[in-house]
Amino acid sequence: MQNELTKKEQRLMRRWFRKTDSNTIELKEKRWAAVKIVLGIILIASIYYNFIDPRYKEMTWRDLELTFQPDKWAEKQYEYEVSDEDPNVTRWGESKEEFLISMKEHRREKAGLIIGYIYFLTSLYIFSLVYFLWPAKRRVRFDRKRGIIYTYVNNNFYLTEVNKLMRPLPEYFAFVGGALFFWVHPYQQAKHFANFRGGSQMIVSDRTMWLPMIFMLSPKMYQHSKGAVLKRFLVEFMNPHTPPERIASMMKALETRPSIFECLEKILFGWIDGGLYCRKLPKDEVLEKEIERYFTEQAPHITALPAFEMGTYEEGMRLKWKFKNMKIISQEENIKAGYGIVPCPQLYEYPILSLHYNRFGIAWGNEAGDVEPCAKPPKPNKWKTQKLKYRNKK
Repeated sequence: MQNELTKKEQRLMRRWFRKTDSNTIELKEKRWAAVKIVLGIILIASIYYNFIDPRYKEMTWRDLELTFQPDKWAEKQYEYEVSDEDPNVTRWGESKEEFLISMKEHRREKAGLIIGYIYFLTSLYIFSLVYFLWPAKRRVRFDRKRGIIYTYVNNNFYLTEVNKLMRPLPEYFAFVGGALFFWVHPYQQAKHFANFRGGSQMIVSDRTMWLPMIFMLSPKMYQHSKGAVLKRFLVEFMNPHTPPERIASMMKALETRPSIFECLEKILFGWIDGGLYCRKLPKDEVLEKEIERYFTEQAPHITALPAFEMGTYEEGMRLKWKFKNMKIISQEENIKAGYGIVPCPQLYEYPILSLHYNRFGIAWGNEAGDVEPCAKPPKPNKWKTQKLKYRNKK
């Protein structure tokens, strides 16, 4: 691990993080950009065939008038059928009033399918616009001096003490190729969660991650995703044994003014990854009060923090969930697996076997063999560690 960031790593730091003080950085939520791309392609094709293609555009405008301006549509229909000799009757001798009434009855009785299609098309365009511009909801801060990770979502404060993790910190972040997942404590559900919109679940997935996965022609394509770099940045930043020169290089990258091309790229494509904007955290004074209250009221009662793992496809189907779930690994389960010392002796080391692998046996770069080793801490002092024991409940 070199102390100085490369130019490319500096750009990635500025893309993902914001410096809040000399020891804290902030990460914004970014997700569903790939869905937006697919939806955008569908919309472009729909707009072309409905409003640009000469074979269909006249019919589309006519159907729009039929749906939203029925009187105007009926008047135009009368213009097509008006008699050349008498402008007050149709070519079949029907008066204008009778013709307009018959057109309205025709619209009510036989045009329901067309009207339903136009309403669906309009709803799709409105929903897509709202979806494209919907703001990202979460920001998470990483404080390396105090060793805490915290966020504030829906008027609820969440905080993870790194030194109380039962498993190594790299297991706190699940890199799955196209995205990086993590979950700020306390967990809300007892065993599982499926709804990523609620609570403190954090997803970061920008074009440096999902774009390579779209062209995944081999199991190793995930190595081209930058999610593993984001995970390494987070582990290195929170590791107190990372060389100060490395941390200084990270902070300098965040202090450096972005180039014109970076600004232009953010303006053109940033809204695809993270929405029109990302909601801000409360003021620093409010957050500090929440942190102080946590350490006063909750921290004394917390001895160790559970972990989570990505659920398998079969488990998701058994639980009737459409998407992958995340399972909580309880304290008892961690102790059974050999993680009964807090803080974890290998707190900042990547594990040999990770919890986060997919059904095909790919660990997505979450294991020690796939990454450059981070700074290693000294051997833990036995007087500063706590041995947890699991007692079977009879």
